Amino acid sequence: MGSLPTCLALSYRRSFHQKLYKHLIKDGQRNTSHFSGVKQPFFITTPIFYVNADPHIGHIYTAVLADASARFHQMIGCDPVLFSTGTDEHGLKIQQASFLANKEPLAFCNKVSSSFREALSKCDISYTDYIRTTEKRHKENVQLFWETLSERGYIYKGKYEGWYCTADETFVAEDLTSLIKLPDGREQRVSTESSRPVEWFSEENYLFKLSTCREKLIEWLESGPVVRPPRYYSLLKSLLDQDLFDLSISRPNSRLSWGIPVPGDSSQTIYVWLDALLNYLTVAKHSQSQRNLWPPSVHVMGKDILKFHGIYWPAFLMAAGLELPKSLLVHGHWLVDEQKMSKTTGNVVSPHTCIDIATVNGLRYFLLHEGVPANDGNFSMKMMVRIANTDLADGIGNLVNRCCGKSLNPSLKRLAVSASSFEACGPAGSELLQLLERTPDAVHDEYLNWNFYKGIDHIMAVVRGANGLFQTMEPWKLKKEGQVDKFNATMAATMETARVVGTLLQPIVPSYSQRLLDKLGVPPTERTWDFASVRWSPNDHLLGDQGPVLFPRIKYE
Repeated sequence: MGSLPTCLALSYRRSFHQKLYKHLIKDGQRNTSHFSGVKQPFFITTPIFYVNADPHIGHIYTAVLADASARFHQMIGCDPVLFSTGTDEHGLKIQQASFLANKEPLAFCNKVSSSFREALSKCDISYTDYIRTTEKRHKENVQLFWETLSERGYIYKGKYEGWYCTADETFVAEDLTSLIKLPDGREQRVSTESSRPVEWFSEENYLFKLSTCREKLIEWLESGPVVRPPRYYSLLKSLLDQDLFDLSISRPNSRLSWGIPVPGDSSQTIYVWLDALLNYLTVAKHSQSQRNLWPPSVHVMGKDILKFHGIYWPAFLMAAGLELPKSLLVHGHWLVDEQKMSKTTGNVVSPHTCIDIATVNGLRYFLLHEGVPANDGNFSMKMMVRIANTDLADGIGNLVNRCCGKSLNPSLKRLAVSASSFEACGPAGSELLQLLERTPDAVHDEYLNWNFYKGIDHIMAVVRGANGLFQTMEPWKLKKEGQVDKFNATMAATMETARVVGTLLQPIVPSYSQRLLDKLGVPPTERTWDFASVRWSPNDHLLGDQGPVLFPRIKYE
């Protein structure tokens, strides 16, 4: 490569390879030794989002899923929790989009990447690293990784012919294309997977020996619950049941100039998917933690990029001698009023519009309440408003506001609580206590298994039970009649339930839960999962700043 003598070039590459991976691998293996009691790290990622258009709720759903999991793992004691997201900024689509926008590619990327960062921030996404593929640290990583693959004999130069889909940035096999008739009568060949146009290309570029990786990829896939939900495991298995062909991993600079040059051959640009997938390695390499964070605990992604993460990415890693990701969490797409989101039909939903109408908590709650990873979701503005009003305003908000309000609670205290507080409320109290005692474990298991919607169902069952108790006991009457013991028992049971609910909801609606726990006077040190279960307290606690109502009802026509 370049003008260095062969022996010096090999030494040069090897020294950089060691520098690149020195805290990711040890003697070619993952360092799995842990001292007793050392907390386990958790490394979760979203895909980096392509900057050819502004963010929509599909992007946000991916980020909210990952964020909820990151927050949950932080609550249960994982340390450190590394959560990365960012933007994918190279490739032919960006080159073309920037040209149409009459902007230099980097200026175009700066603008759209900023819009993603702003949207993620508004949605309370707690990422620890926001990576852009135009950053120097990433370019260095990509070129060094290329050197590693080349040194290990996985890259060769050859002629590549085939149908190329610019929109998907990938070559498509002949049997995965079909001819369709356009409205003007012309025929267009498209990818059957994405329905996007393909064009025939014949060019000389560099290829990766993907065909040699198939058996090891199958071993990885079958080694455990690597891909979830099961339907996507089955889909990936069916792809691996077929022969794999060597993959073109560069493009001629004459066709694609906006990207990272191949080391030692500036006439070629590195394939955008090899470039993009390596963001995870860049993040791990530049983590401030001294703890070994490789491999990633989980990659969260939409179903349309499963092939890239489930075949290409692990193949690249095994070729480089690195351990493969522990798991992939794949989710469906979002329809809008049962229709596919499309710029053509004009039904793309902006997260900013949702936040303006339903607040960030209404949007997050809706996405995790309605989103089932195994299936496509259906977005409806009216449904989002209805669910947010029913659960956040009427269900939880009304309960908390009533038991914290000065009319019933003039001393602004969270009362001492014990099992007898619930028992004093009769059968409704005993039933609520039983439900409250088993709910945290049920929610824990659902969160762990990515069933956030089921976790929410368990929590809302507790909320309905607490509201039912409140209505049955009628504490306003008990106070008026001077039944102090029953009144205190009702208020204590209700407020303890609200505390548990607020703690359990933190991964779902973090800022809402924070305000709820602040109202109840729960110290920040008592908001981990250890405090998510019923806890008896012999003492009263002062409530915190009451501020405005937790979630004002949304008015929407």
